[in-house]
Amino acid sequence: LLKDKCLSTLGEEKVSDMGFSEQYEVVEENLNQVTEFVRIIQEEDGFPDQFFFDVRPSLKRVRIEGMYLDEQELFDLRRSLETIRDIVRFRDIVRFLHRNEDEEENDTPYPSLKRLAGDIAVFPQLIGKIDGILNKYGKIKDNASTELARIRRELANTMGSISRSLNSILRSAQSEGYVDKDVAPTMRD
Repeated sequence: LLKDKCLSTLGEEKVSDMGFSEQYEVVEENLNQVTEFVRIIQEEDGFPDQFFFDVRPSLKRVRIEGMYLDEQELFDLRRSLETIRDIVRFRDIVRFLHRNEDEEENDTPYPSLKRLAGDIAVFPQLIGKIDGILNKYGKIKDNASTELARIRRELANTMGSISRSLNSILRSAQSEGYVDKDVAPTMRD
């Protein structure tokens, strides 16, 4: 039942790895984490929980020299990193896990979740690099590289030239009565 409520395969794996414990401290810490997270869900608005992608297969593949992430994999990585960053460092709008660094652990309303997230690394420079490559919709920007910008500029020029030629041919055919006046060419692929 719990696996059906998970947002990603990562959560499903975590549920599969769960087990019973006889250690009081472990049980108490797990219960505290659940209680704090229920409070977050009930009391806080906008908890960042939409983008949990399992990017491990993609990251494993790119370890091989010459391999790379495709556009969708890179976008999934970016959204996953952003979600992790927002959960761990959510200081701007609502403080879920951390208060200011100089405050005591007891000053946070979610000490168990703060301990849980304590050693999670965020990579803002990686998010920035990905933002230099992808637009907000996950598509590669024209200026992601100089070569890509040149290729896309050439494509646009070629498509414009083709469009002008087609329109010229169509106007000529319309004036000679071979084609109806309301016909227009369409460019695809």
